[in-house]
Amino acid sequence: MGTASADPIGDIVESTGIGSILRNNLPSEASVGNDIQLYDQAQTGNGRMLIEFLDEEELALTEHTKVYIDEVYYDPDPSLSKMSIRMAMGTARFASGVGQKIKKTNIDIRTPTASIAIRGTDFTTTIDELGRSLVILLPDRFGDASGVIDVSNQAGTVTLEEAYAATMVATLDSTPTTPVQIQGITVNTIDNMFIVKPPTEVKQAIDEAARDDAEQDKGILDVDFLEFNELDTNELDKTKEDLEFTELDIDALSVDFLTDVLDVVEALDKVIRGSIAVAGVADAGAGTGGLNLVGATIGFNKDSQYNVFLEDERLIFFRDVNGVIEITFNKDSEVFLETIVDGYEGIITLNNGGAIEVVILQTN
Repeated sequence: MGTASADPIGDIVESTGIGSILRNNLPSEASVGNDIQLYDQAQTGNGRMLIEFLDEEELALTEHTKVYIDEVYYDPDPSLSKMSIRMAMGTARFASGVGQKIKKTNIDIRTPTASIAIRGTDFTTTIDELGRSLVILLPDRFGDASGVIDVSNQAGTVTLEEAYAATMVATLDSTPTTPVQIQGITVNTIDNMFIVKPPTEVKQAIDEAARDDAEQDKGILDVDFLEFNELDTNELDKTKEDLEFTELDIDALSVDFLTDVLDVVEALDKVIRGSIAVAGVADAGAGTGGLNLVGATIGFNKDSQYNVFLEDERLIFFRDVNGVIEITFNKDSEVFLETIVDGYEGIITLNNGGAIEVVILQTN
């Protein structure tokens, strides 16, 4: 028989600092020896955690990292066993097991923007708050590639087969960057700093991909305006109730210019931190377009001077008071936004906050 969902599928073998396991919406402290079960959510704050599964697969979480255990099933026939894990945020390392309980091709590792198929491999993923994913293939104990992985999404697939080969995947429908080999790093230097400062080789690959996309885009002189008949289009039919306020609706005259603020934002710190679910959080107020937005509404907010609007899948905060602040988040992000200016101090949370913390200071 396979492993039942309530049976342990692994345990915590190392834990330092702040970490937790969320099970049935109830958090518990991550301690060495604690069982891991199907559908558990493992997350760290200022701490690290190492999980070992029954087939000796290892999942290591650095600081401020979150992963979901979606499916783990061990069958007497390894070809029928399955494993599916979602790397949601931060930096995590996965090493496939050396046992015989699961066929490696039945292991599926996903990020918000990519799916990773492995063949007996050790690799890391680093994921920022927008879901952009950096995947790095690690070496074995001899310094050679530990195996081969295919990184795929809706736009294509790239294969990593050299030690420290890497690719960046920005969105589900953007092609993974051409594989590059990162120089001058070790396994222990791969952490969340790659979110704010990608390796030089990766940044160059991203820039090249952006240039290629730009070359493929048509310029305005290439557009045949005779193909369009705007009289046949009723733009009002496209309007969605939740998207009634857009960037075009921002009224610059509504800003309170008497607010005493500095012309330039002096500090904008984005700190990814772990979050522990808190029961009893109030539902979003009116005018949030169905989002769990507390402390602000869609539209102009007179107290904070923020214009808040949805654009595609992004929630944008725009403020223009003797200087422009524009911050964009994925609408599904968990955000804690604190703004401290002369005459105003307030906190806005999106989806209960916790995962992303932004502090804006404006002083004389």
